[in-house]
Amino acid sequence: MIRRAGIIVVLVAAGLAVWFGDAAGQRLKQKPDLDAGERIYKQNCINCHGPSGKGDGAAAEKLNPKPADLTSPATRAQKDAELLEVIKFGRPGTAMPGWMSEIDEREMRDVLAYIRTLSGQ
Repeated sequence: MIRRAGIIVVLVAAGLAVWFGDAAGQRLKQKPDLDAGERIYKQNCINCHGPSGKGDGAAAEKLNPKPADLTSPATRAQKDAELLEVIKFGRPGTAMPGWMSEIDEREMRDVLAYIRTLSGQ
């Protein structure tokens, strides 16, 4: 009887682990929210990268090196993982800060999706 109860507990625990794991996986696979991405971009990125992402924001002329042109072929050619790393950790030697303490992973993906729309990608 005790052995049977132990087996049932193990099976229930395994089932819950699979269910919760699948639910977490589904959250990661959600489509990016472009409206949220645009809001985040306007709050955090527009001052340097500009409204159209060309690196011509209000603060750009005071920065050396200049902010990246997010619509350039070089930026468009980068993989999402590469751009997410820049968003997360920043770019050393530039004014580009890391945003990992300000926005979460989902928000980073949202802003990346929005940035991709700036170049028509």
